[in-house]
Amino acid sequence: MGESSREQRFLEMAESRGLRPAGRTYVEKTLRELSSFFTRSLFREETARRPGLLQRVDPRARLLAALFFLVSVSLARTIPELSAHAVLPLAAITLSRIRPGEFLRAGFLVAVVFSVLMAAPATLNVFFDGTVVLPLVDRGREWRYGPYFLPSVIGITREGLLSAATFLLRVLASVAAVLWLTLSTRWADLLRSLRFLRLPAIFLQVVGMTVRYTHALLRHSEEVHLGKKSRTVCRTRTAHEQAWVGSRIGRSWERSIQLMEEVSMAMAARGFTGDAKFPAGPWFGAPEWGLLVVVVVFCAGAHIA
Repeated sequence: MGESSREQRFLEMAESRGLRPAGRTYVEKTLRELSSFFTRSLFREETARRPGLLQRVDPRARLLAALFFLVSVSLARTIPELSAHAVLPLAAITLSRIRPGEFLRAGFLVAVVFSVLMAAPATLNVFFDGTVVLPLVDRGREWRYGPYFLPSVIGITREGLLSAATFLLRVLASVAAVLWLTLSTRWADLLRSLRFLRLPAIFLQVVGMTVRYTHALLRHSEEVHLGKKSRTVCRTRTAHEQAWVGSRIGRSWERSIQLMEEVSMAMAARGFTGDAKFPAGPWFGAPEWGLLVVVVVFCAGAHIA
């Protein structure tokens, strides 16, 4: 009873002084997004360590298989070919012990929604002519204004559905293959696999440092927001909040430059010459060659069929 009365008195005092008690603000949303980012990063490391059948295959072979699959999907032109290609990522996800819910939350659901929104306008006869199979709006007459034209009956066309289905199958099959590769491969192993493709050392260095710096920047942002939240009793005006955010952005910029200089000097002091070194792994064995042969044969059969 005492605590509730003290809280009530505090709220009344804050209201009388024109103050707003801290609640669900952009700070809460930012902290929630930062925590979810680190949770997703740890989740991908956990799925890459699972005892799945394809996790036992060398990451270099997995990368080559994914690249060949992406090239094959880009060359496919018909819906049967693309549908056959879509079976391969689903099988790989199952063999890697990646659960459907985990796969959807990793970004596939967002890709589905975005792809559907992108492909939906192509199904209408507003943009491309075609045979209407599902009328939506009957205006009674055509409308023309200069180069713009609207038919009397607006609806979904057969040609539009085929184009949208082709686009969706190609995009979603490619996204599924990339997500499978990232979920079943640790970041360090993926960098080592890219080095196997003889990519420029500066490219790998920039990619690796970008990922590490992103984690460091997000961790710093989380600490700053937690510090503000722990010291916030009542919210101030929006202008003050914006000024505080601007000052923190400037401070983060200064700190990033300082961190970049310190890391560069530390790496140079340890003899780093710009070439990322990874331990050499054994050459491909039976599992690796088996995966590559299965992917090549399956993609070739999808094109022939």
